[in-house]
Amino acid sequence: MSIRESLIKYLTAILRSSKETLMVILCDENGLSIAHIGRKSDLNFDANIITGLASIAFSASEENWNDLGIKDQIISFSFFEKVCIITIRINQTLLTIVHNYKGEWPLDPDNLASSTYHLKREIGNFFGGFPNSEKDLEEFSNKVRSAIYLFSMGTEISFTSYNSDNYKNLEKLQAIGKILDSIKNPVFSRYSLVNLSGLTLDARDVSDQSLPLTIEAFSANANVGFQKMLEEAQDIALGRLLSYICISGQNSESFYGILACHSGKLQFSDEITKESNIQNVSFVALFPLTFGGIPVMGEARNIIFSILEIIGTNDITEQLINSINIITSSKFE
Repeated sequence: MSIRESLIKYLTAILRSSKETLMVILCDENGLSIAHIGRKSDLNFDANIITGLASIAFSASEENWNDLGIKDQIISFSFFEKVCIITIRINQTLLTIVHNYKGEWPLDPDNLASSTYHLKREIGNFFGGFPNSEKDLEEFSNKVRSAIYLFSMGTEISFTSYNSDNYKNLEKLQAIGKILDSIKNPVFSRYSLVNLSGLTLDARDVSDQSLPLTIEAFSANANVGFQKMLEEAQDIALGRLLSYICISGQNSESFYGILACHSGKLQFSDEITKESNIQNVSFVALFPLTFGGIPVMGEARNIIFSILEIIGTNDITEQLINSINIITSSKFE
């Protein structure tokens, strides 16, 4: 069996592990496809477009991880209206899985860890220059397994509003500030609302350690990465991009995640010209994966839902909330 045939073998194992996995692709870091396999689907999407998005999904948070000194990114989840795209870097390649999370969630971490173990070994042989010891392979596959387990674990948080009874009597940003102060669980290290240009509208830094990056810089970087992904995803046949989550760290005790998602449209007024415009606003957050991903997504949903009560809902944020409800309703115990 050739190395390419061996790669296809392990991609096929990932595809067959779930009937809701629609395509599995291996590409280089620039998005050039090396091998892929898929099954028939009602969704008409191009593997080349998926690889381009996967490349951006894995680089979108690179500046933040470098500035925070948190290495190395393990996995990213890009949730669309119809599917989730999961991307894992293996040496200088990207393994990308297109999965219908509405049909089945979460992924099987043991199967994926086993497949990435073998893929990493074969890719080292395929490209050369990447000798992998048994210890390296086991540590890598264990990180993949732990990241997937932890993202789909934790205490489920009730769907509720964090608005007080008198929120309608407050100015919008003042009412939003009270929402950010009303989080019930300490799952975030820092979180903020950012406008389209990257300006931090309101933020909270509740980390118990000093981070080597201001919250304003973190928020701007996270928003830039999210906007790049939105641009790349415009012509994709998977529905709109709803949220982006990536996980980085050396081991399961030090995993951190970055979350970026829509949080509605807010009207801004120019104090000089008195002209007003409506801009999309993003919610971004840095979180330790200590508590699992379920309460993180639950708190993000409740914050965004509460903000929408103030500024008005729209279709994309409703879809975001629906997707988070699916993610949080299916978890590992």
